[in-house]
Amino acid sequence: MRWRALESDMAAVGEGLRNGSATPDDVDGAFARLMASDIDWNTYRNALHVPADAGENAGAIEAILRRIPDGWGRWLSADAGWYPLVIATDALLAGLDADYRVHQVKEKFGTLRYYYYWPSSEAVSLETLDAMDAITAGAERVSAITCERCGATGFLHQARRHWVKTLCVPCADSLGYVPVQPT
Repeated sequence: MRWRALESDMAAVGEGLRNGSATPDDVDGAFARLMASDIDWNTYRNALHVPADAGENAGAIEAILRRIPDGWGRWLSADAGWYPLVIATDALLAGLDADYRVHQVKEKFGTLRYYYYWPSSEAVSLETLDAMDAITAGAERVSAITCERCGATGFLHQARRHWVKTLCVPCADSLGYVPVQPT
């Protein structure tokens, strides 16, 4: 329960930072509450953090999170529009190597990043590695045209504080994002 309250608090501050409404006092207060918490951070990091909005995708996302080793943080840092893409990426990777591991699945610079590895004791062929790299690169390309929030066709948008997301027009409008102008 304390974890959820802390996650909610940090999410609210994060949203305030993204939309420009957070004050320095808001940020200081959130970090003070974070540092004062009596949460065991190793337990928190190693717990499964299935997103609350996972719905019918919860089981598949949990299976992906279970591929993340202790100490890396078992959460998915992307919005619901990309859940089907993340799940499809996992299925393709598992088809090549059922024992592969995940380090992170997140949004970075407006596209999906799916970082994987395999235990060093196992040999993986160069062909398998190339195929796995092609799968994750393909997922990144698809994410660049898929709204992270709802899964519709999207393109890169920017918020006031230089945060970027791939969004459809309605989602971008609701979040206060504007299209990124080509340079």
